[in-house]
Amino acid sequence: GDWVALGCATLGQLVVWEWRSETYVLKQQGHFFQPNTAAYSPDGALLATGADDNKVKVWNMAGGSCFVTFKEHQAPVTAVHFLPAGTAVLSASLDGTVRAFDLVRYRNFRTFTSPEPTQFVSLAVDTSGEIVCAGTLDTFEILVWSMRTGRVLD
Repeated sequence: GDWVALGCATLGQLVVWEWRSETYVLKQQGHFFQPNTAAYSPDGALLATGADDNKVKVWNMAGGSCFVTFKEHQAPVTAVHFLPAGTAVLSASLDGTVRAFDLVRYRNFRTFTSPEPTQFVSLAVDTSGEIVCAGTLDTFEILVWSMRTGRVLD
């Protein structure tokens, strides 16, 4: 793509840079604490960010503003990922949860957890949007869930 999204830890800013013209597309004060992760929606219209302030923010790239903030996590957000259809964003956190947020009703509609307490640091979703995977920090495992049921898969 033509744009690069960056989170500035010391300033708590989100910057989107258009590298060809060397200009800012977006420069917003986003999170109160260090941004850790960012991901574009499949169509490039939205950008999700997660930070040490335990929040997930979703930004409209056309207008350059944050239009929703999800505050359900109890610890830093370490990864974000959009579902392939772009209708939901998922987030992983050191609080031991992976959460799915509906971008139509703006609510947490599914929470994935581990059978044992753990901290999640990475996140992936298959191309169908049916399988969710997250990597752990403390046990070095990858957990796999069904998006439909929310249950861990064997």
